[in-house]
Amino acid sequence: MKKFNPLKALRRRFPIRLFWQLVIAFTIIIFLMTSAIYFITRSIVRSYEHGESSPRETTIRDFWADRLGAYYEQEGNWEDIEEMLSTYPTGPDWTPWPQEPLVDYVVAAADGTIIAANHQERIGDALWPAEYQLTNPIIADGETIGYVHLFENKFPTPGVPIPVIMDALASQRFTLGLIITVALSLAAGVIVSRTISRPLANLTTATRALAAGDLSARVPVTERGETKELSVAFNAMADALARADELRRNMTADTAHELRTPLSVIRGKLEGIIDGVYPATPEHLEPVLTEVELLTHLVEDLRLLALAEAGQLYLDRRPTDIGDLLRDAQVNFDAQAEDKAITLILNLPATLPKVTGDWRRIAQILSNLISNALRHTPEGGTITLAAEALEETTSKADEAASQEWVEVTISDSGAGIPPEDLPHIFERFWRGEKSRSRASGGSGLGLSIAKHMVELHGGTISAESELDKGSTFRFTLPVIPEDNTDKA
Repeated sequence: MKKFNPLKALRRRFPIRLFWQLVIAFTIIIFLMTSAIYFITRSIVRSYEHGESSPRETTIRDFWADRLGAYYEQEGNWEDIEEMLSTYPTGPDWTPWPQEPLVDYVVAAADGTIIAANHQERIGDALWPAEYQLTNPIIADGETIGYVHLFENKFPTPGVPIPVIMDALASQRFTLGLIITVALSLAAGVIVSRTISRPLANLTTATRALAAGDLSARVPVTERGETKELSVAFNAMADALARADELRRNMTADTAHELRTPLSVIRGKLEGIIDGVYPATPEHLEPVLTEVELLTHLVEDLRLLALAEAGQLYLDRRPTDIGDLLRDAQVNFDAQAEDKAITLILNLPATLPKVTGDWRRIAQILSNLISNALRHTPEGGTITLAAEALEETTSKADEAASQEWVEVTISDSGAGIPPEDLPHIFERFWRGEKSRSRASGGSGLGLSIAKHMVELHGGTISAESELDKGSTFRFTLPVIPEDNTDKA
């Protein structure tokens, strides 16, 4: 059985917003700090009130009480008391009071009137009520004829007697100052609390809106530090969600679009044959077969893309010669290139290290990229297939810690890709033709599939393009380490 916690129950019943939690926390901290300062100061002062003096102070005070009593018995008055105080020898380790550093003294007559003091402005004033507790009586002929108060001032401001501090602590001005200090500190705490809680409140509002389906909700980035980073991260997340939602909706619409055309052709042809409009001859059935093949290809592309995006696409990794795959690709696409009067150029070095990968998938990557280049290269253009070995040092401190790659490039002399389209070309169903025409061929999945397959191999893929100058697609594959080549 769980133990009942009334504080937690209260919080659940009456939840406190972060702003008020911070205000309460600041209030408690300010109250505790102010109280601590006040009571510590009072305790220090009271230590003097109750005679907690150093042995040196006690000795000096007793010494001067005796000497002043003897002086009064000899002179019968206090007329030259200040001269006596300033010149009277006090022994080898004592100097006269005016030369003693950080020493305060007061000498008063029997009625409490100050007749000598190191603070000249006090002469003629009366002793403070609290000061009587800190004085030694001066005795002459058995009677108290005055009082002497002497102590070493241990406070930061020399010359401020303890009774002054005591009276200040007890005064209304001190109390008022304390209240003002607390009020100003609390106001600063409220401002800080508001500064901290406002971005979180904005974030909470935006999060609720996002959860409710409003993907346009954003957090204003006005603060600095961690709150700014949090706001920027939230906005980036919201942008990614909005983009993903847009892609999802586009994918649904694009899939329906891609399926509708071949299904319409198939339906039209079959209805014509059933109604007797067309005879069931190879001439009329061949378009149906072509559209079925397109549908099969599209479904297979969607399946491959789904597996690749989920990281579940099986790769039969083994040593693979990229040069051989590029030569095969040149042979396979040479006929299509000739039909469009496009020159297919192969540019390979004398030797290339083997890569580790699934040769069927790598061949599919090459096929998708070359097919894309053929679609966008006009007659008389050129497509260049090339590869080279690269070495990337992963640690400057350790030159041996490096990874070799083979970089494959497919360059064409086509019309190029507009700069605004370049960041999106690897997205599924993306095609530059906004009309989504199938005239140029392709389903818009080839580049997306190629990207995911390259990344599953541990490589990277990128594209560069200039309008009217053509495009270049590059992808890298990791090279098999030398000590594993023979074993493979």
